[in-house]
Amino acid sequence: MDTTHLVTDQWPAVVQLLPTDLEQSARGWGVIQRQRRIRSGEDVVRLALMYGFCDDSLRQTAFHAALAGVVKMSDVAVLDRLRGAAPWLGHVVWRFLQDRGLKTDLARFRVRVVDATGVSEPASKGTDWRFHVGIDLAEARIIGVELTGAEGGETLVRHHVDPGEVVLGDRGYAHRAGVASVLERKAHVVVRINSHNFPLSDMNRQSLDFLALLETLQPGQTGEWEAQFEANGSWYPVRLVARRKPEQEAAREARRVSREATRKGHQPDPRSLRAAHFIAVITDLPSEVLPADEALELYRLRWQIEIVFKQLKSLMHLDHLRAKDPALAQAYLYAGILGALIVQELCQGTRLFSPRRQQLRGEAHQPVAPAAAGRPGAASSDPGTDGPGATPQRRRLVRAVPTR
Repeated sequence: MDTTHLVTDQWPAVVQLLPTDLEQSARGWGVIQRQRRIRSGEDVVRLALMYGFCDDSLRQTAFHAALAGVVKMSDVAVLDRLRGAAPWLGHVVWRFLQDRGLKTDLARFRVRVVDATGVSEPASKGTDWRFHVGIDLAEARIIGVELTGAEGGETLVRHHVDPGEVVLGDRGYAHRAGVASVLERKAHVVVRINSHNFPLSDMNRQSLDFLALLETLQPGQTGEWEAQFEANGSWYPVRLVARRKPEQEAAREARRVSREATRKGHQPDPRSLRAAHFIAVITDLPSEVLPADEALELYRLRWQIEIVFKQLKSLMHLDHLRAKDPALAQAYLYAGILGALIVQELCQGTRLFSPRRQQLRGEAHQPVAPAAAGRPGAASSDPGTDGPGATPQRRRLVRAVPTR
């Protein structure tokens, strides 16, 4: 994908999407101190996008910045400038998301899917950075970003959630403290669990035999049970919802578990082989609000975040980093994240050119199932999208930005 359009012919459109307090924050964070070479926060963002989103080397970044009339400086000066700007670039990403409703008073049942992916530095064989993302399921839109080191594990504690939101998470987020933190914030969960790390109790606080309950189900049958769990000295009521997989699907999963154990040099855990026959989630939402079948179908929709991650890896070159220096690596990643967000805003239904933008921001989201199912129709009815109602200006912008 040719990403140079973003910092060349599309730059005037990009500038309109940047936070309105960009220059003020650049000075407040010490990014702009003397207007000798770099004259503005806009110039720093453009320089960072050349390096982190267009994937230029430092020398190429210096050359292209001079060619575009941004600044004339050496590759060493570019390195120093980007290293110093890394924390501020993270702030710019956060403000970009805030401008698009990150902290607005959202209606009940907005669905947030959370996940994380590892990033490696040059010549590294392991995870050096971890990129945590929250996705609005109804709009397939990034609404939360955090960059941590390898020690930053997957946990719901780190994700900002609003009261009334439903948070979808895979088994990596099945930790009692994290789930409890979401419930304490008056939000809701639909999280896949297993018998290993999320012990449940019945309503009398007696331990539940997780797998024994699930094995009462027939292939294709769905069941639910009232349960609760303890975290930090408090108890939280939830529903355990599970479905027994068809035999062929269960057999495939059991073979996968066995292969993974063999690869790691040990025998498969018998509990894992038993659990391979089921998909089980917990939710605090009552059955009259989210019936068992709908809870499982809602969880299945989290595959959309996998698509988003694939797009981000393609746009941001997340399969590698150019830099080993920690500050420069952060600048590279934050610039890549910002570039991906900007392309998403231009290509996937931005409301920048819609006179209804402020009104649309305040509109309530639909309940869980209709919101997830109705996204395509909602997008096509917005005159700000590239549909029949799109303005000629909007259509030109969408088509000018290169896509995969």
